[in-house]
Amino acid sequence: MNYISNIDTICLLVDIENYEENCKEILNYLESEKEKIKSISKDKPTYKHLLSFGNLNFQLLPNGTKGYSYILLNSGFQINIAQFRSRLENFTPLQVRISSEYLWSFGLSDTWSIIYNWISEIFGNIISEKVFRLDLCSHISDIDLTSDYQITYKGDFKKKQAFFNGNQINAIAFGSRKCKKIYCRIYNKSLEIQELKHKTWFYPIWKENSMNIDNVWNIEFELKSEFLRQYNIVTVNDVLTHLQDLWKYCTSQWLIRVNRTNKRIERCPIDKQWLEIQNNFNSFHSIGLIERKKQIETDAYVLIPNIVGNITSYSARKGNFNIDEAFFNLYEDTKFYLDRKETCFEKEVSNKLILLDDCEVTKNE
Repeated sequence: MNYISNIDTICLLVDIENYEENCKEILNYLESEKEKIKSISKDKPTYKHLLSFGNLNFQLLPNGTKGYSYILLNSGFQINIAQFRSRLENFTPLQVRISSEYLWSFGLSDTWSIIYNWISEIFGNIISEKVFRLDLCSHISDIDLTSDYQITYKGDFKKKQAFFNGNQINAIAFGSRKCKKIYCRIYNKSLEIQELKHKTWFYPIWKENSMNIDNVWNIEFELKSEFLRQYNIVTVNDVLTHLQDLWKYCTSQWLIRVNRTNKRIERCPIDKQWLEIQNNFNSFHSIGLIERKKQIETDAYVLIPNIVGNITSYSARKGNFNIDEAFFNLYEDTKFYLDRKETCFEKEVSNKLILLDDCEVTKNE
């Protein structure tokens, strides 16, 4: 069986020493920048406010979220920042979400080191970290995990349902997203990428692992705070130490696929392929699987069909049948459009690059 496993998402609560006192300057700065967004957005509804902190770049969103006044976002991280320290026991001034792009590129250990050092530099001494969500996933090709799903899965879940693409099942789910413990999805990852045209950098990873890129399914367990606390998984180091244990619990107790050889499901033997799946994290190493630069370059090619479609439509309206003439006209009209917006091509590209978080993309001279 060919597979590849990884941590796909992780969310943490981070506490800072003397938060309001030590972070007063940065909080005042964020408030003033948020006011700028409100002012500029009146005339430019699609405006994105970009900020640089230390060695990372972010977009500051115009809105906050429950308990957090400021949201910093880039392709690697989302940082929710509170204006004041709360007295609530399970509330911390910072909430951090690490994206799959970084986890597949750098691995959890190095990615956490990046954001941990950044937080320490910008906000001060970290006095605690608490993981409150952890997504474990395993990509597998050419295995049927959906046939007779109603009668071939047993475990601790209370709810199961199927999702369809036409007449074909493209996902099955166990548990509830609102549950505070575990939620599982088994879905057609190949189909998802084809439809969303995103994360096409999985293709070279799958090919390197001899997987059929047209038929890859993802088994993903979303582990919530209540479950993690129950087994004393608090820090990133706890996660790395107990990855095999967590996956084994999910696939050996919480969810099990059986061969339905008996009317009573508890007497049915575990499916042989599922027995293999239970071991998918046994040899896991938290290392990057694809370079961040390669991720971005691969996803860039996905934009080509839409670009070609738009350019040919533009050229048809201009009466251009020659590609050189078409691109010359596009160049002139683009310059006119950007001048009218009081911006330039280099600035717009730089802004997009900032949201990719200072990735080393080669600049053509």
